[in-house]
Amino acid sequence: MLTKLSFTFGSHQILQGIMSKHPDRKFKLMQASTHSNKLALFDLSSQETIFKTPVILNVLDETMNSNYNGLFYYQSFEVNGDRQQVLYNSLQKVVNDKTGNMNAGLMMSVANKAESATLILLTVWDSFEDLTAWKNSDSFAALTNFTSMGSDNYYYDETYRPIA
Repeated sequence: MLTKLSFTFGSHQILQGIMSKHPDRKFKLMQASTHSNKLALFDLSSQETIFKTPVILNVLDETMNSNYNGLFYYQSFEVNGDRQQVLYNSLQKVVNDKTGNMNAGLMMSVANKAESATLILLTVWDSFEDLTAWKNSDSFAALTNFTSMGSDNYYYDETYRPIA
């Protein structure tokens, strides 16, 4: 079971070098779909991070296949007050229901104390079409109250595709 996940950003050369130095790790090298020059290396080994500038996430709940194959859809939520528990329950439902063609779902929190109220949903999809279908489903509709910016709500999302 995955208990923590870390990732970092960098050039293809630097990230490939990290992968070569640590063949025992379970890495996924991904490219942001909206920024073709933005590369991220995800470490799915649950071990202490080896990255110099990592983003470290604690896994709170997961449904997964063993390979984490496909597109990574990364969503970051930060809400205030009573909405935090509603958000938590909504994210947990998405992960546990594993709707549509979702390969994996992870609900996580940011490991550093200053950002520990930030919740992350990482879902993995076979194709962009599967992700789009989910984003138009009733399952995703439960999250729509949290997917826009507001005075009590911070939201960020990014789609990453694997690099061959």
